Amino acid sequence: VVQAQQTFKTQINTYRLGSRTFYANATAPTVPGSISQLITSISGLDNSIQYHPLSQRGQSSRHHVEQQHQRSYLAGPTSGYGPKDLAGAYNAAPLQSAGTLGDNQTVALFELDGYQQNDVAQYLQNYNLGSPSITNVLVDGFNGSAGQGAIEVELDMEIVAAMAPHANQIVYEGPNTTQGLNDTYNKIVTDNKAQIASTSWGLCENSSGNAELQTLDAIFKQGAAQGISFFAASGDSGAYDCGDTNLAVDSPADDPYITGVGGTNLQLNSGAYGSESVWSNPNNTQRGPKGAGGGGGLSNTFKQPNWQKGPGVHNQYSNGFRQVPDISADADPATGYAIYCTVTNAGCPGTGWISIGGTSASAPLWAGSAALVNQYLQAQGKHRVGFVNPTLYSLFNAKQQFPPFHDVITGNNLFYPATSNYDLASGIGSPDIYNIARDLVALSGGGTPTPTPTPPPPPTNTPTTTPTSTPAPPILQNG
Repeated sequence: VVQAQQTFKTQINTYRLGSRTFYANATAPTVPGSISQLITSISGLDNSIQYHPLSQRGQSSRHHVEQQHQRSYLAGPTSGYGPKDLAGAYNAAPLQSAGTLGDNQTVALFELDGYQQNDVAQYLQNYNLGSPSITNVLVDGFNGSAGQGAIEVELDMEIVAAMAPHANQIVYEGPNTTQGLNDTYNKIVTDNKAQIASTSWGLCENSSGNAELQTLDAIFKQGAAQGISFFAASGDSGAYDCGDTNLAVDSPADDPYITGVGGTNLQLNSGAYGSESVWSNPNNTQRGPKGAGGGGGLSNTFKQPNWQKGPGVHNQYSNGFRQVPDISADADPATGYAIYCTVTNAGCPGTGWISIGGTSASAPLWAGSAALVNQYLQAQGKHRVGFVNPTLYSLFNAKQQFPPFHDVITGNNLFYPATSNYDLASGIGSPDIYNIARDLVALSGGGTPTPTPTPPPPPTNTPTTTPTSTPAPPILQNG
């Protein structure tokens, strides 16, 4: 501490706010002018900011789980969707039934808590999903224990497995501090072992600070250059991500090198896609006085990237800044996801089964879907998707043989209305996964083949843990 105070010419004090004690620098850190232009930000001087998972509890889904072997679907507000429901709704079933299950794909999950291994195993067993390879990477000395955020970690893991049961999962777990956040994201990128990454943790853009946003942007820009498809939940407070009455978006979904995933209310029709509207509930003030809903709006930090264009992108709210979300999927707790979690201090029931909503669920759904698309493309001799935003908007901007997205045209996110084409409530829409895969093959000059079975890999039953005793290389310098 003394060395840090001397180096950065600041005092680090202990503070108390309510029941929470934290340390922080009393004044902004300074560095010599000769190196100041090389430094983006300085992290690790405080642990005042904590990031929150973007999930919402629904009603118990026990009935659905007990009956799922008898029925392929059960939609409605009193139960959560299972893997068959999601595959039917978003048209992953043709890929999955032909053996495209995420083989040879790896999904990195960014987490700020641990999880209970037996919970995930129970979910996999209940739905006959096999045993995907799971590796735990512990960052900055985090011990991996399941705490209050465990429900988020288990939700992410289970939804990825629901969509891509053969995909490898690497669960990166770090402490819930600014430095822990930066180092965990950085570890995902520097390891470069995953083609796809997903995060369901966020913080209001206005609370993050410009220096922190630029630090994250440098990490995500490097990830995009490496070809990582990175999906992030857009928030659960609708257009008011700071939890007050001011319009705001969520970080890191606001970053141009991240694909921001919004939230909908999904209704099935005989096990297939029925309809969707934007998720919002003004009566649920758990996240703020305006209510709950899928995050969306305009960044006040990042300019609108050149690939973000198409029908509806230039709208009455446009101001030249990044627009969020890019895409959407089911997130309403009333039409939530059945997951298994027994960590009671995380809000899970002792019985295990619970229905969960929030954009924390829609982000890993898209990540698992991307694993299916990558496998399908590679089976046709094509490259994986990589940084996915330009590809998504290219599909959106040109008429495709197979419609790749469901245009969500009803509802609002407590401020921005759904409209035809792009809107700030649902982005360009929710996925038709099989159609996306076929369209991408056609765009690359490969015709439109049908999926071919892929032999499953040998199962791996026990997660392995790789601790990192020192922080990942810090992103402090630009250049």
